[in-house]
Amino acid sequence: MALLPFKKLTLIAHSQDEEKILTLLSRTGSVEVIRTSEIEHLKQGDASLREEQLSSEMAELTFCFDFWRAEKVKLDKVLKKQKKEQTTLTSYTPQKTSLLEMIRAGKKDVAFDEFDKVGEEHEDVVAVQKRLREISAEETELRGEAARNASLAEQLSYYEKCDLPFDAFKADKTVETALGLIPTDALAAADLSDLPTLCLEQLDLHQRMGTFFVAYPAADKDAVSERLSAIGFTKCSFAFPMTAKQKIAELKARGEEIAAREIALAEEAVSYEQAIAPKMQILFDYYRVEKEKALAVDSIFRSSTSFVLTAWVPAHAEEATEKALLGSGAVYYSLYEDPLPDEKCPTLAKNNAVVTPYESITNMYSAPDPREIDPNPFVAFFYFVLFGLMVSDAAYGLILALGGFGLYLLKKPKKGEGQLLLIIGMGGISTMIWGIMFGGYFGESFFKPVLFNPMNEPLKMLILSVALGLFQILFGMGISFVQKCKNKKPLSAVFGEGSWFVLFIGLGLLVMSSMLKGAAAAKVPALIVLGLGGAGVLVGGALGKKGVKGKVIGAFGNVYNVTGFMSDILSYCRLFGLGLATGVVGMVVNLIAGILRDLIPVVGYLLFVVILVVGHVFNIAINTLGAYVHNSRLQYVEFFSRFYTGGGHIFKPMGSDLKYIHLNSKGGKDL
Repeated sequence: MALLPFKKLTLIAHSQDEEKILTLLSRTGSVEVIRTSEIEHLKQGDASLREEQLSSEMAELTFCFDFWRAEKVKLDKVLKKQKKEQTTLTSYTPQKTSLLEMIRAGKKDVAFDEFDKVGEEHEDVVAVQKRLREISAEETELRGEAARNASLAEQLSYYEKCDLPFDAFKADKTVETALGLIPTDALAAADLSDLPTLCLEQLDLHQRMGTFFVAYPAADKDAVSERLSAIGFTKCSFAFPMTAKQKIAELKARGEEIAAREIALAEEAVSYEQAIAPKMQILFDYYRVEKEKALAVDSIFRSSTSFVLTAWVPAHAEEATEKALLGSGAVYYSLYEDPLPDEKCPTLAKNNAVVTPYESITNMYSAPDPREIDPNPFVAFFYFVLFGLMVSDAAYGLILALGGFGLYLLKKPKKGEGQLLLIIGMGGISTMIWGIMFGGYFGESFFKPVLFNPMNEPLKMLILSVALGLFQILFGMGISFVQKCKNKKPLSAVFGEGSWFVLFIGLGLLVMSSMLKGAAAAKVPALIVLGLGGAGVLVGGALGKKGVKGKVIGAFGNVYNVTGFMSDILSYCRLFGLGLATGVVGMVVNLIAGILRDLIPVVGYLLFVVILVVGHVFNIAINTLGAYVHNSRLQYVEFFSRFYTGGGHIFKPMGSDLKYIHLNSKGGKDL
């Protein structure tokens, strides 16, 4: 259980073998290409055009996946409308997926020969991409037309009560006629009595806008037009050879045609998915690998005939990587070296099956520095213990264990996946243990607790929580002590963490000498140990500081850190709070369910079952979430602050960053 060492690979090969070697290295799963140090007379590789082309191809495939998603959402809405209105709008039938298939949904196994074949032969994919683009363009055009028609229909609605076609309103030599809109407020305030020849008839009223028929002698056109403009008259600009009602009906019919066409286009688009989407997913990941190879080219330095590549290789994979290179038939020279002291290699942890899932917890904070102690085994232990303490109900623990491990077995995830399910499953085991210790089963005490019942003795629960917190903090300081010794900083270790240990030992002896009968004689030795610890803390704070003033400030500033210790220890009171909350909520659920059962005949028993199931499921869910989040916080803030540096980056071999598929050599074995 440790962070694995790395070798730095420098590879020199003939330019004609570059593509072959990069493809080979991308399939070993053991090589992370890095930028080669600048070499005189050699030029850096440039694959920017290739990267741009691959990004464009990936974007096109992403468009297809997103387009299918959007079209299925659209058709689902049509189906709901169809069911509600009892009409037939679409023949689309959503693909049904069983619960087991949904659980097992994950990356598909793809062998190298299929992977390469899709990369070389994908004319059918290109044809579907082109057709989906055409469908998208037509839908955009139809939506634009529908929006324009809707706007036009809204404008025409002002003239629905006019029985004449729009082209009937024409001027002749004697009379001018028109349709138009006038704000009713402006008309009411206007005085048109000096225009006796003006005929102004209101046809309709929409809020504060009236629709009017206007007629007046052609000879008075200028005077009337000026007065009408002054009161906000807007002349109708439509000249359709039909009435407003007829035109609106025509637009409505066209709207139905557009809706039907959009449904047909969506059906056509979705019909391609089942057959071609799996191939598109393989092609997408093919492009991802090709892009990684192109990025590797950017990191290479080359001459006219050869190139130089630099990469990190896990030390245990050196032999296998070299064997693969030898089998390629390429002409090359390789050199494997240990990292220099100032070089930062990737981080790759190797732990057993119990610890490995908890690596995800550590990595969410920061990947370990490759030169520090692997924190994952310690995180696994404390996370396991504290998770169960926060939920602390044996029945809930059994449900979590069965749920977590059961889903993991059903899902059958690939290597490195499904870690959260394992964490929940192991958390369920811890919860069962603590639940038996505390006698908690669905919020009730059916059996006598092994330790104590937190509901009856909350002070003991608080003491236990603080004690576990103190132990974890001191354990973290112990790791820091060992780490400093390994880094050849013994003084920093002795006068740092060592002094605090002595101080706490002295403090513990002093408390014991005061509380235990017959231990009064230990008071003087306790004070001596306490004094030695305090002196060490002062010296530790002064170490490395410049000048007398700096040393004094550093020494007493270090003593002030005791408040930080107290604050961190008190943070573990959340264990007490969450542990009690689980039992209290469970007990309340049982109480409410029991009251309703006794109050309401017959139906009360149904409510009793419903409330128990819903209430306890909610209690499990909310407390599991709380345990996951607050447990992580205790590791990150209280535990890691004592010893953990972090700042590493997870080993990411070329060709491993795949989104949809899992590549393997024969369709079954991991790379």
